[in-house]
Amino acid sequence: MKTITHALFTLIAVAAIAALASCGTDGNHFKIDGRLLNLNQGEFYVYSLEGGEKALDTIKVQAGRFTYNVECTSPKTLMIVFPNFTEQPVFAQPGKSVDIKGDASHLKEMTVKGTKDNELMNSFREQIHSASPLEQAKYARQFVEDHPASLVSPYLVRRYFIANVRPDLRTAAELLKRIEAAQPDNGYVHRLQGMISGRAIINVGSNLPQFRTSTIDGSFISSKQLLAAPNAVVVAWASWNFNSLSMLRMLLQNQQGKAEKPLIVSICLDPSVETCKKTMEQNNISCPTVCDGNMVDGTLFKKLGFSSVPDNILIQNGKITGVSLSNEELSSRLN
Repeated sequence: MKTITHALFTLIAVAAIAALASCGTDGNHFKIDGRLLNLNQGEFYVYSLEGGEKALDTIKVQAGRFTYNVECTSPKTLMIVFPNFTEQPVFAQPGKSVDIKGDASHLKEMTVKGTKDNELMNSFREQIHSASPLEQAKYARQFVEDHPASLVSPYLVRRYFIANVRPDLRTAAELLKRIEAAQPDNGYVHRLQGMISGRAIINVGSNLPQFRTSTIDGSFISSKQLLAAPNAVVVAWASWNFNSLSMLRMLLQNQQGKAEKPLIVSICLDPSVETCKKTMEQNNISCPTVCDGNMVDGTLFKKLGFSSVPDNILIQNGKITGVSLSNEELSSRLN
C-alpha cells in the first residue's frame, strides 16, 4: 500500500511540475515565445522602458523562432529592437507569457497575444495602420482616456507626446495625471511626470540655458563654448537606442574634411558612465560627453529641454537655429 501511495504521490508531483512547465514561466518571470516568417536566424535587442539592472539584453533567433524568459516581479514594458531598428513594445506581467507572430518583412503587422494589455496594443496598432501622425496622436489620447489603468497608456503618452519630434508636454502632463489616478503605484508614470515637470521649453530663437558641467573624461563643457562656435550641436543618445547612435556617428562623420569642424557635444542617457565609455569605444565615438547616470532625469538633459532619444539642438553663430532635427536636416544645415 505504501508503495502504491508513494508512486501515486510521485505521479502527482511530476504532473504538477509538467503543468508548471507547460505554462512557460513561474510567478517571478515573464516569457516570450516568438515565430517570424522570412527570418531564419538573427539577433534582437531588448530593453525595459522602466530601466533595471540589465539595461540591454539579446534574443537569439533560430529557424525563425525565439524564446525569451526574463525576471519580472512587477508589470513593465519591454522594447524589442529588430535589425531594421523597428521597436516593438511587449507588456510584461509576472507569471505571464505571450506569443509573438508575424512576418519579418511586415513587422508593423506583428501580433502579441497572451495578455489583455498586449491584445489592446494589437487593436491600437490596427487602428493607426493607415492614419496620419495627427490622427495617430488623436487615437493615442482617446486610448489613454478609455484605458487609464492599462500598461499600454504610459507607453503611448511617451511615444506620442513626449518622445516625439514635436513633443506636446501639456497633453502629456494631462494624460499622465489621469493615468496616475488609475495606477498610483506605477513608478514609471511618476518618472515620466518628473521628466516633463519643470522642463525648459527650447525653440528656435530661444536663448540657450547657461551651464557648465563635467564630462566623462574629467574636463568641462559650457554653454559659452557652444555659443562661441560657428556651428555646434548637442545630441542626446543612449547605447540601447540605435537611431541615436546613428545620429551621433553621422554628426562626427560630418566633421571630417572640414577646416572648421562643428562642435559636437553629446549627452549619454546610459545608467552608468562605464557603459557609456564602452559604447563610445566600440563605436569609435570621440566628443565631449556628459553622463551623470540619471538617464532621462539627468540635469543637463532636462535643462536643455530634451524629451526624447535621440534629440538635438543646433546652435549657429550663437543662436539656436534648430531643435529635434532629423539626420537629413542636421546634415543639410551643417553643410
